[in-house]
Amino acid sequence: MNEIYYVIVAPIFFGLLGFVINRLRTEFDLVAFLLTLFYAIKIFIATRTQIISYNVASVIGIDFRFYADSLAGFIVLFNAIFAILIWLYSLRSMSKMPRERAYYLYVALTLSAANGVVLSGNMIFLLLFWNVLVFSLYGMLQVGKVYSSPAARKAITIIGVSDYLMMLGIVIFLVKTGNLNFPLETTILFTDAWLVVSYVMILAGVLAKLGTVPLHTWIPEAAKVVPASTLAFIPGSLDKLLGFYLLMRISYHIFDITAYIPLQLTLMIIGSVTIIFMALMALLQKDTQRLLAFSTVSQAGYMVLGVGTGIPIAIAGALFHMLNNVLYKSALFLSSGSVEYRTKTTDMDALGGLGVKMPLTLFTFVVAALALSGVPPFNGFYSKWMIYQGIIEMGGRINIWFIFLICAMFGSILTLAYNLKLIHSIFLGARPKELNKVREARFEMVVPALFLALGCIAFGIFAQSLPLRYLILPSLGYEIGEIGEIGFWSPTLATALIIVGIIIGIIVYLMGTVMKPRRTRVFVGGEIMDEEEARITGPNFYSSINSVEMLRKTYEFGEGGAFDFYNYLRGAAEGVAILSRDVIDRIIASLYRVVGRITGMIGKLTSLLHTGELYTYVGWIFLGGIAILLILVF
Repeated sequence: MNEIYYVIVAPIFFGLLGFVINRLRTEFDLVAFLLTLFYAIKIFIATRTQIISYNVASVIGIDFRFYADSLAGFIVLFNAIFAILIWLYSLRSMSKMPRERAYYLYVALTLSAANGVVLSGNMIFLLLFWNVLVFSLYGMLQVGKVYSSPAARKAITIIGVSDYLMMLGIVIFLVKTGNLNFPLETTILFTDAWLVVSYVMILAGVLAKLGTVPLHTWIPEAAKVVPASTLAFIPGSLDKLLGFYLLMRISYHIFDITAYIPLQLTLMIIGSVTIIFMALMALLQKDTQRLLAFSTVSQAGYMVLGVGTGIPIAIAGALFHMLNNVLYKSALFLSSGSVEYRTKTTDMDALGGLGVKMPLTLFTFVVAALALSGVPPFNGFYSKWMIYQGIIEMGGRINIWFIFLICAMFGSILTLAYNLKLIHSIFLGARPKELNKVREARFEMVVPALFLALGCIAFGIFAQSLPLRYLILPSLGYEIGEIGEIGFWSPTLATALIIVGIIIGIIVYLMGTVMKPRRTRVFVGGEIMDEEEARITGPNFYSSINSVEMLRKTYEFGEGGAFDFYNYLRGAAEGVAILSRDVIDRIIASLYRVVGRITGMIGKLTSLLHTGELYTYVGWIFLGGIAILLILVF
C-alpha cells in the first residue's frame, strides 16, 4: 500500500522543503501534516478488516518489511492527530524562539520516524527508525527556553544506553530463533535463559521510551528548559504511543509473558514503584512543568502495570489508559504553556487567580486534571477501573495481588492531590498584582487544548460506545465479553447523576453567602499585612507535607540525584576514564624510561668512538662509503 510510504516520507519531505524555503514553511508543514493525517486515516480504516504486510527488500537473509495490523493502524492514526495539534499550538508559542526553523524540521522528522517504527514488521527495520528518533529527540531538546544542551545530553545518554541494550537483545533473539520478523504466528516461550535476557534487554529500550523508573530522569530535567509544545509532543504523547506499542509487541506478539510469572511480577513491580514514587515527587514540586513531567512518568506506571497482569481486561485498560494519558497530559502541558506564554513564569508561587483572566484555559486544565486524577465520569477513571479489575482477577495466580491494587488506587489519590495543588496555584486564590493585565491565550494555543479536553469528556461519558468499541478492543483482538458487561460501571447514568448533583450544589452555593461577599484585612501579631504578604500560594498550602520527615528526606535524597540512573552511569564512565588515564600514563612513563635508557646507552657507545685522532675518523668515513656502496649495489 502506498499509504505506508506516504505517512513516512511526506512529513520529512515537506518538512525539509519548509526548512529550505523558510518563507513558505507554514504552508509546507500544513501540507505535510494534513497529508499524513489523511493517509493515516486510510491505513486505520484498512487495518480494521485486513492486515497489510509486504517486503521492501531482503539483505543477507533479513526481510525489511512493513506490517500494519489493527494495533499499528490505531497508533499511526493518533501519531498524526497529535502531531498536527502540536504543530498548530507551536505556530504561536514557538514564534520568534531561537532555532524555531530547526524545531519544525525535527517535529516532521520525529513524526516520520515514529510512523516507521509502528509500521515496521522486522526488528532490525524497527531499530533503524527507533535510532532516528534518538537523533530527532536530541534536536528538539536543543531548542529550549534557556540553555538546554545539558538536558539534551542527559536524555541522549540514558536513551542511547538503553537502546544499545535493546540492540543486544535483538541480536540475542536472532541467534536463538533465527528470525527477526514479527508478529509471530506462535509466540516464543521462555524456555531458554537467553530468551529471558533478550526480552529484558529489549524491555530496557521500551521503558526508556515510556519513561518509567529508573530511566525517567531526563524528563523532569528537560521540563526545566524546553517549551510546553516539546513536552506535550515528547514525552507527553509520542513516547507513550511508541513505548506502549513496542511493549505490547514484545510481550504478546513476539514473546508470551503470561507463561512466565517472574517477568509479569517484574513489570508489575516497576509499574507500581513508578506510580507511587513519581506521584510523591510530583506532589512536592513548585514548578508547573516539572510537576507535570513527574506526573507523566507516574502515569506510565499504570500502563506497565496493566500489561504485566496478562489479564485481557487489564491489557485493554492499559491501552485505553495510554490513549487517555496522551489526551489529558497533552492538554495539561499545552494549557500550562499558555499560562507561561502570558505570565512568563512557571513558578507556582508567582501565579494565582488566573481563572477569571483565562477562562478557556481554566476549563481545559480542570477537565484534563480531573481526568488524570481518575475522577468520574472522565476518561481516566474508566481506564484505571479496567486495570483495577485485571489486578483483582490475578488473585488466583499471584497471592500478593492486593499490594498492586493498593499502589494503583493510592496513586490516584496522590494524583488528585497534586492536581488540586496545580489548579489552586494557577487559577484560584489571590492573584499577584503584576498579573492583573493577563488575558486569554491566542486562538492557535487554546484550540488544541480545548479539543483534547473535549476528548477527555467524550471518551469518559461514551467510553463503551466510542473508544472501547471502535479503537481499543479492535486493536487488541481480545475477547473480553460484551461491551456493556465490562465491569459494573455505567458512565452515562453516573454522568447524569453528577450533573444533577453539581446543579444542586450551585443552587445551594448561590443561596448562601456568594451574593454577599465580605472582604477583611489580615492581621498577624496585631499588624496589618498587605495583599501580597497575605496571599497563600498553592505550594504554601501543601507545605505541611514537608514536615513529614520521611517524605522530606526522600525528596532531598532524590533531588540530590540518588535515584538518577544517569548519575551512576556518568560516575561509572568517569571512573573508567580516570582508571584508563592512569593506566595510559603509566604505560607512557614506562616507555619513556625505556627509550631514555636505550638512547643513553647508544650515546655512551658513540661517545667512545670519538677519540679525537684523525685516522680514526678517516676509517669511519671509509667504512661508511663501503656501506653506501653495498646498499646501492643490492
